Amino acid sequence: MATVKVGAGTSGRSPQWTHQYPPLLAIVIAALIAIVVLPSALNLPQSNPSTTLEYAPIPPDDNSPPPPTGNVSALGLASTGGLETGGAAGGSSGGALGGSPDDPFANLPDELRPGGGKTPRTKNCVGNPPKQTDDPLAPPCVADFQGDNFGATYQGVSREEVRILFYIQGFTNYINTCQDPGRATPDNEYFDLLDKPDPNEHCVLRVLRTWMQYFNDRYQAYNRYVHFFVYFSGEGDSAEIRAADAADNYNRIKPFAVISTANSHDDAYLEAMAKRGVLNFDSALGRDAAFFTRFPKLIWGYYPSQEISAKQYVAYICKKVGPGKVVFSGNPGDTGKDRVYGLWSTSDSGHPELQRLAKVVEQGLKDQCGITFAVKRDFPLAGYVRTTKYSNRYATNAVADYVRAGVTTIIWPGGLETNLSQAGAAAGYRPEVVVLGDRVIETDTSGTFQEGSFWQNARVVTNIVREPPIREQQCYTSYREADPNSDFGEISATACAFYPGIRQLFIGIQSAGPRLTPTSVDKGFHAIPKIRSTDPFIPACFYDPSDYTCVKDAVAERWTNKGPSETDDGCYQLTEQGLRYFAEIWPDGPPTAQEKPDDPCNEYDDSFLIDNGTPDDPTTY
Repeated sequence: MATVKVGAGTSGRSPQWTHQYPPLLAIVIAALIAIVVLPSALNLPQSNPSTTLEYAPIPPDDNSPPPPTGNVSALGLASTGGLETGGAAGGSSGGALGGSPDDPFANLPDELRPGGGKTPRTKNCVGNPPKQTDDPLAPPCVADFQGDNFGATYQGVSREEVRILFYIQGFTNYINTCQDPGRATPDNEYFDLLDKPDPNEHCVLRVLRTWMQYFNDRYQAYNRYVHFFVYFSGEGDSAEIRAADAADNYNRIKPFAVISTANSHDDAYLEAMAKRGVLNFDSALGRDAAFFTRFPKLIWGYYPSQEISAKQYVAYICKKVGPGKVVFSGNPGDTGKDRVYGLWSTSDSGHPELQRLAKVVEQGLKDQCGITFAVKRDFPLAGYVRTTKYSNRYATNAVADYVRAGVTTIIWPGGLETNLSQAGAAAGYRPEVVVLGDRVIETDTSGTFQEGSFWQNARVVTNIVREPPIREQQCYTSYREADPNSDFGEISATACAFYPGIRQLFIGIQSAGPRLTPTSVDKGFHAIPKIRSTDPFIPACFYDPSDYTCVKDAVAERWTNKGPSETDDGCYQLTEQGLRYFAEIWPDGPPTAQEKPDDPCNEYDDSFLIDNGTPDDPTTY
């Protein structure tokens, strides 16, 4: 199940490269829409709405359960003393926005107060060997802690709490993703999630409050309560506004860490926070390694840096596609010909990271296997399954150029758009396509917006894992454990988007040990062993030296026009059941060598955007 997230302004994003096109994350924004193909999920309250957020259909069942362990399960955790000999300068304690300096947890139920009841002191570990939860990536169990946590070890950390701020894109409507559909988010407003909840509060607050309870109940924070605050931004999304928000957020909350779901200019926000020493988890997706190393120990990404993604993609092309003969084209006359390559990448100014990625890929292909491009063309807007901002002339012109140059194989290094597939099919042009997944383009729902006879010739290299049906996914079962009466749509479309980032945050806090600082988080994360995953449901997740991103492996998928039943619109089939590979160990042979007709469909889905805004100058593209 997925949501379409829309944002104010013209460059909306869908969760994740921030969560999906950096800065895309859990919730992306754009403007309202008039076209509704599936039930609408998220819309912006504008006088002239232009974009809509859509629900994805629920994929078919898959009976394979997630496996029990991943890399983090092999982590050796400190139980006393911390991982470094000295702490940084301490921060403030007490609740500036809730409770009181004498008792910042005044509004917290007794069983959840630090030192009260079993929740903060004795964790309900599971499994053998025991882990904090039954998540395959959960750390080893630290069930009880009675020692000294060293008090105020860093800003946003006191003896009683760790302050975490969620920076959420405001000025947004959620439709059919909440129990109260259609209710706009607040904007320019702070919330302390230890305050007593409003029965009518927005679903994002309800979801984050539930996650705060769940993770505090199950992960070890060494007698500290991990205290969530939420700030909803306003309508604007310029770099200047993001930087100003960061300054105000810091002054008001002084958080230890932030998780951001800004729909654009997220770099400006993260940089402004990092310059103030604030850590970030899971918001920095699709950035290059230099972005992370500019702020060592402060910015942590769950999905890999651009260099790692590009290495995986380039290695796949050189090993399995290469300068050889055409194998999987939809143009029968092309089969067996020497490949002629074309490049399809974005010029969207809102996605400079995708432009950098295309350059890294182009250079890597030239250096590693001598591939060059007969034609290079670009598209003006990334991240939308449909848009009226530009006409499709750019795509029809590109198809004509590819045909004239005899291009048999298109290299597509990230950036969702659908006009090329439509224009190609209309012209009877269906080449091989090799796509670098960015957690948007490989969603099932986005795939249904591509022209099927063109898109079924696509092969996608992606870092996502094989997902079971939504009711079997870890985020879903964990949330239902915390709130058995929770709404299905609210979990699948909202809660699950936040889960990976919050999990990474709590793993960082637990692995740091009692003396919580950026250095102890860094040492904890870098203690995770390097182990290859042999299970399609679990990524290889560890941090190399001078590396601040976790997932290190990838999987190959292909689009099929029909899923397991005739009512399905299609799905991405997982080659070798979703077996995962490091860049250097892709198997021999062309992509088709390992493919089988009964390869399973991936259940992965996420948000997507539709833009029905007023077109720009039609002469632009």
